[in-house]
Amino acid sequence: MIIQCTKKLLDQLKKNPETVDEEKPLTSWHANLIIVNRRKAVVLVNDRNRYAIVLYGLKANDFKNMDKIILQAIRHTFEQEAINNDVIEQFIDSAKNFTYSKTKNRTLVARMNKACETLYFLDKLIDNHTIYQTAASLKLSSFLVGDGKKEYIYPNQEMYKDLEALAGTPIFQTKA
Repeated sequence: MIIQCTKKLLDQLKKNPETVDEEKPLTSWHANLIIVNRRKAVVLVNDRNRYAIVLYGLKANDFKNMDKIILQAIRHTFEQEAINNDVIEQFIDSAKNFTYSKTKNRTLVARMNKACETLYFLDKLIDNHTIYQTAASLKLSSFLVGDGKKEYIYPNQEMYKDLEALAGTPIFQTKA
């Protein structure tokens, strides 16, 4: 998985940016560190479909274990979307190796900044008792956004299509 961080986030992680040779847009994310209600939050936006993951209330130790926290946040959010566990595992297995690099594309940075800006309006959905903000992530990913070609998309529906293409099977499981 490639996490393309802003300078502020790279400084917080205390990591040097690495160069990326090959990237898959489905496992590439742009990330930013912002302050929401006087607490540190990280917003991850998928490069392919603009799906957003929100982490909130991060402490110094959390930044040392960012790889595990990001994978767990993806798992929690996908579980709340009722995505099949096998598909979640397949996505996570395809993105085990983490690389932290600089942001590379102004368009993708603008999309990430828009998601960060929108998060400020969703502060009522933030749960102060957990790092993993599934409610805010689901709401942020369900807003209609422009795709740059005078069309509009829902990031969550685009993620469903991408996961279905990755898995080759239906991705939803139902709970009776």
